[in-house]
Amino acid sequence: MAGDAACPGSRAMTAVPLLIEPQRRAQWRVLADTAALGMAGVMLAGAIGWRLFDVVGAVTLVVVGLAAIVAVGAWRARRLDQGWLVRSLDARLPGFEDSAALLFADAHALAGFRALQRRRLEARLPEASRLDLRPAWSRRPIAVAWGAAAILTLLVLVWPTARSDATPLASGRTEASAGPPVLTGLTLRITPPAYTGLPVREQTQADASVPEGSRLEWIVGLSPQPASAALSFPDAAPLPLLRSGEPWTAARIATQPFLYRIEAPGLARQRLARVDVVADAPPAIRLVEPDSQLVQITPGQTRWTVVFEASDDYGVLSSGTLRITLAKGEGEQVTVTETTRGIAGTGEARRRRFAVTFDLAREGMEPASDMIVQLIVTDNRPGGAREVEGPSVILRWPSSLGLADGLDGMAQSVLPAYFRSQRQIIIDAEALLAQRARLDRESFVSRSASLGGDQATLRNRYGQFMGGENEGGPGALTLPTSDAPARPAAPPLPTNDAPRPRAATPAPPPELEAGHTHDDGHDHGPAPEGGGFFGSAVDVLNEYGHAHDQGDAATLFDPGTRSTLAQALDAMWASERSLRLGEPDAALPHAYRALDLLKEAQQATRIFLRRVGSDLPPVDMSRRLTGDRDDIVAGALAAAPEGPPESPAVAAWRALQERPGRSGSGPDLAALDRWVLQNGGRIADPLALTAAIDTVRAEPGCADCRRRLRALLWSAIERPPAAIQRRATPPQRGRRYLDALR
Repeated sequence: MAGDAACPGSRAMTAVPLLIEPQRRAQWRVLADTAALGMAGVMLAGAIGWRLFDVVGAVTLVVVGLAAIVAVGAWRARRLDQGWLVRSLDARLPGFEDSAALLFADAHALAGFRALQRRRLEARLPEASRLDLRPAWSRRPIAVAWGAAAILTLLVLVWPTARSDATPLASGRTEASAGPPVLTGLTLRITPPAYTGLPVREQTQADASVPEGSRLEWIVGLSPQPASAALSFPDAAPLPLLRSGEPWTAARIATQPFLYRIEAPGLARQRLARVDVVADAPPAIRLVEPDSQLVQITPGQTRWTVVFEASDDYGVLSSGTLRITLAKGEGEQVTVTETTRGIAGTGEARRRRFAVTFDLAREGMEPASDMIVQLIVTDNRPGGAREVEGPSVILRWPSSLGLADGLDGMAQSVLPAYFRSQRQIIIDAEALLAQRARLDRESFVSRSASLGGDQATLRNRYGQFMGGENEGGPGALTLPTSDAPARPAAPPLPTNDAPRPRAATPAPPPELEAGHTHDDGHDHGPAPEGGGFFGSAVDVLNEYGHAHDQGDAATLFDPGTRSTLAQALDAMWASERSLRLGEPDAALPHAYRALDLLKEAQQATRIFLRRVGSDLPPVDMSRRLTGDRDDIVAGALAAAPEGPPESPAVAAWRALQERPGRSGSGPDLAALDRWVLQNGGRIADPLALTAAIDTVRAEPGCADCRRRLRALLWSAIERPPAAIQRRATPPQRGRRYLDALR
């Protein structure tokens, strides 16, 4: 160490070797002082390690402590370098005249007074060799450290443990004879798979919810120590617990949910604990841009950007795959090409975004073509990664897009039919009267006539409920009594290939049976196919109108409601007439009356009637009250099929029912266990049902446990199909009563 400190002046050290020895002695003193201070801590650490981790822990802590002492001692010794030696010589030897640094300089580089001073110092070296430069011992800190370490070490060694160590047990049989073991502690260490990125956690509860593939390690404390212990599973072989010093340990990989309990000879039976396994869900892909899965190209568009977002509970890979399908052509001339390319995602692993911008010309887009884009991602699960295809987004380039540029102004949006309400007509009429002074006569009459048209539209709308027809339309019918000239029939189109229709010949009226006339008030059968004679109700309906009712059911109003609606239509007609004449002030009273009548009609109840009624056979009055029972045979009912036997779940549910003074055997839990095993795929939570059965078996007197089991059985029992059940056979007395009634 001293040689390392004096390395810069190696040549000078050859000239003055007597100065190295005091420095080396000082460095060894520092090392010894550090060891004296640190060994107290090493002793305490060894005692703690032996108490907590046996011999292996004690040796480990002692080795770590010694390494720390060596490191600290070396650091303190390196501080006693050449600079420290020069300062110490100048301070302790006045004869060196603060020139000790010249002894470590190169003699050939010194000249003049400096060389003379060096020769004078070399003559005084014997005085420096007898100098003691060792630092003093840290007596007080060493004493305090050893005293505290001794006290703490004694406390660590004599502190009582969970079990008595006064008499070591020679065998497991001797330990078991000390008394029944008791569960003193439980630690469940959960190590999720590395790809999940979840930290290792520990808990003291026996129930847990862990990711799929996690490593579970149980650290169990039992006192006194039993001969053996194990983790028991209802549907699997037990897992032995291995003793490691004081605790018992076992490990298992969780791949599916399970129930377990800790068992040992003499240990009280415990309730089943549950471990739920959370399966790794597949990634989910969402379309961010555009906001629709079908997009139509816009004129002049050259680029198209698509953004997907992939999310997963533990993360997806940073790269995905784009599947691009290009369909060109129309009809039977369609060609489809499919390509794939890689794409890199951005963001954190659990939520990544994949964005891509397409050059439409480079992709080969043209009129009458579709480009379909789909993202495929894979999660980061090793050994069983799942690949998920996301939603497809389509960019469509119609073939007629080039012709649509100049036709934008010709497109008309088709709106639903709109007509003003009666209240709105009244409001508009009052507003028109308020503006009468500011409007000229022509504008006033025009707006009033427009309101009259709205009133006519509303009147026709309500008139449909009364069987009326729309009036004034281009397709309005012309009644035979109309004085207007007949409109000529439209000639057929030039492109019509159908033969020219021949003029219809009127058919003679149908012949009726003797004693019947056409107006006798009842029907005479169907009319001929060519149409009925003039005045026939069927012919008039077919030629000039249509039916407002349906086949089997007609929607009718009661007479009062029909009268109210008729009065409302009359008031609307009066209001319409005044509005068309430019007199809204005269129309308002009729409009208000129509509104009141409509309110009254809205409160009426519609009646739904069938067109046919029941047709019961006539009653034979000659046999009433005669007691004649001839030709009356009672129909024998067929024997009801035997239902399936009652399932063990239903029997157990009935047996668990609480009734005052109920006594008898409890449910058959063994049969119920077999039923759960056979129907596990249909039951929503078979583990909860199995745990409840086990609890009732271990604690038959627990009322809450029985109620919980009964509630779980009610949700697990399969509902029987709905069917008519035959009445139970009456007893003998009941049969005599029924026979007497016959």
